[in-house]
Amino acid sequence: MEIDPRKLFIGGISWDTNEERLRDYFQTFRDVTEAVIMKDRTTGRARVFGFVVFADPVVAERVVKDKHIIYGRTVEVKKAVPRDDQQIINKGNGSVHKSSGPNCTKKDFCRQISIDSHGECVPPLSIRRL
Repeated sequence: MEIDPRKLFIGGISWDTNEERLRDYFQTFRDVTEAVIMKDRTTGRARVFGFVVFADPVVAERVVKDKHIIYGRTVEVKKAVPRDDQQIINKGNGSVHKSSGPNCTKKDFCRQISIDSHGECVPPLSIRRL
């Protein structure tokens, strides 16, 4: 899948922000063709991230460089990367993020882990034992 230079990932969105508000905020930078807040599949409740697509990739590039506060909350804005390409990109950084690995047995534990270069689970720092 190809990276769309017009599409941005918006993370850390407030629970109070809906798609219309997200679109309105980014519309101030120029033409927004799509604004979506992702929803939980089982509950239908909004999650804290979404995507915005601009008509012009130059505008998207400029928006990424700025700091954004939407309804009192600082959000993370970066280029959207298709899931299939994330693993390839992360390999170049020496870390591969997967939802599970060959040596992982607990599904919940493995959701937020990394797989090292030997295919071993590496838990996040917050749950590593020191």
